[in-house]
Amino acid sequence: MATKFWLGCLVSLCALPAAAAEQILPVIRILLPETGVTYGKILPIQIEVENFQLTDRWSIPGGEARPAVPGAGHLHYTLDNRMLAATSATSLIIEDLGTAEHVLVVTLANHDHTLLPIEQRVIFNVVAPRKGLSRPPVVGTAQDH
Repeated sequence: MATKFWLGCLVSLCALPAAAAEQILPVIRILLPETGVTYGKILPIQIEVENFQLTDRWSIPGGEARPAVPGAGHLHYTLDNRMLAATSATSLIIEDLGTAEHVLVVTLANHDHTLLPIEQRVIFNVVAPRKGLSRPPVVGTAQDH
């Protein structure tokens, strides 16, 4: 009887690496903007996420703590090393970006804003006369336009 028990344990332990290998990791794809493309005054951002549930239910520092949900969270958008937005939206519009080469980084974040090691980045160009605008770029969701 004891031999069957230990044999069962060994079989279970051998199965662990295979089960871990089957774990499906989240994936982010930046569909827009495209690498190397030049954009004008309005920059569309379109993201695709797989194997990760996007949600707006996250904890706010100093506010109500919400329990973590495994495999769920939101996106952090960073433009030129500056935080742009923390949201579950996969479509954004940025207006009035300055003429330059820009780097957009999109990272998955847990409910408490800790970043997961899953990110995508794209480098693109903007050529758009600002005509004296002194305000920072405007960010909105695709539904705002």
